[in-house]
Amino acid sequence: MVTDPARACAALGPLLLDDRRARIDAAAASRLHGLRVMIENLHDPHNGAAVLRSAEAFGIQRVDVIDGSKPFRFSSTVTQGCEKWLDVVRHRTLAAAIATLRADGFVLYAAVPDASAVLEELDFARPAAVLVGNEHEGLSAQAIAAADVCFGIPMYGMTRSLNLSVAAALTIERAASLRRRALGAPGDLDAAAVLALRARFYAASVRGAAAVLARSGGGDGKLDFKMGGG
Repeated sequence: MVTDPARACAALGPLLLDDRRARIDAAAASRLHGLRVMIENLHDPHNGAAVLRSAEAFGIQRVDVIDGSKPFRFSSTVTQGCEKWLDVVRHRTLAAAIATLRADGFVLYAAVPDASAVLEELDFARPAAVLVGNEHEGLSAQAIAAADVCFGIPMYGMTRSLNLSVAAALTIERAASLRRRALGAPGDLDAAAVLALRARFYAASVRGAAAVLARSGGGDGKLDFKMGGG
């Protein structure tokens, strides 16, 4: 039986320090479901971890990854556990990832060096996915062709490129800011989804959460995060 989120929050909330509970509540309320990051064929686990960490830090809930010829890997020493707050969805192929994003109603924005468009010119009032390529070749030609718009990061110095993790962090921060500005709100989840996410985050923060929930009569500790809003 899936635990009711409200009952889970009532049972687990008192076991958290006030500051921790307040931080979780604020993070859940600020989560963005209508902005995703799609990573294509990253090779370096440190870069993969850095992208996940940036996504979580700026309030993106879901990251779509394409395993390609090698499974997507990330360094746990870099993520420092941030992956437990994220939904990391793996796809076997680019086509499968694109089909999923399109079915969910997302417009696709591809990060491409020297592209003429910039993030500020793009529409983030609608659900949008930012596509990021690998360290050596960037996005594939197929990913670029599938995108609705390609964008670049303006550079004014003699340096013409950035490390992938730095470029991804800049892109994610700006896209998240633009999404929030377009919405006029810190997050885009509806009340039910925020409650479910709070319950999930509480459970991730309390040792033995499943046992606590079972004793409270609130189910078996299994939490189902049903997205809403965005």
